[in-house]
Amino acid sequence: MPPSTPLPLKTRVISLILLILLGFIWGSGYTLAKFAVTHGVSPLGYAFWQSLGPALCVLVFVVLSRDRFVWDKAHLRYYAVTGFLGIALPNTNMYMVAAHLPAGLLAIIVNTVPILTYPLALLWQLERFSGLRFIGVILGFSGIVCIVLPSTLGSVAIIGNAWACLALLSPLSFSLAALYIHKKRPLETSAISLTAGMLSLSTVFLLPLMLYSHSFYPLVHLNAPELVVILEIILSTIGYILFFILIRRAGAVYYSLVGGIVALTGLFWGYWIYNETLSARDVYATALILLALALLSVKRTKKKPDNT
Repeated sequence: MPPSTPLPLKTRVISLILLILLGFIWGSGYTLAKFAVTHGVSPLGYAFWQSLGPALCVLVFVVLSRDRFVWDKAHLRYYAVTGFLGIALPNTNMYMVAAHLPAGLLAIIVNTVPILTYPLALLWQLERFSGLRFIGVILGFSGIVCIVLPSTLGSVAIIGNAWACLALLSPLSFSLAALYIHKKRPLETSAISLTAGMLSLSTVFLLPLMLYSHSFYPLVHLNAPELVVILEIILSTIGYILFFILIRRAGAVYYSLVGGIVALTGLFWGYWIYNETLSARDVYATALILLALALLSVKRTKKKPDNT
């Protein structure tokens, strides 16, 4: 559908519902991860389950939809790079820092992906320069600096902000994965099939690391942490399916708005469950980052949707 043609009202309403639901599901993941890793689940063990569980579920969906799943050399390379940069590395890092940062603040940091992606895309000549988007990047980086720089010279503040700096590895990894996907995605293969391969290779990467570090967390007693692991597997799988539906209905342009909903959901759950409150400086930084995401998303609306 050309960008100049407005979506029908029914499609817009359904797409909005899907967008809010997807943002709510993904935004809830930060709070669930914080609960799991602070109640005995290792970050590697949690990351492993969040690769294996959705991988099996998405593979079943591929089979039931009679989609084509390709395992040639080129696809395996694609699965390996995206599985490592898009899932294994950023998720493990995110779950590791989840125990040391407020869930809401972590949601804000991880959702700076567009702010990091745009300058990298300019550097690699994958995007054209846009003044409005560049202003968004400047605002976003200003917000990031407010978060990661310690407000005092005390050791507690410095250590806390060190974890915030480490958390930035996740959106950087997501950004590199997004640029690789933009450049190398096999166009003849569906997005859901590629996601199944990406999740499968992520599981392959995490398995030996998890076993070597004795980080496996068995799901046998169905206690609270185990139920959280299972719940997040279910939510992640539903999130992937909603993602595919949303992309097909409204395009990648509309999907780009999900980051703001994810961030706000993370802040909501962090406040509601953990009684997390942000300092005035963090509130200012969050506002800058959300404004930056809005500017980067609005500019994209002039592009043609991706009919994945």
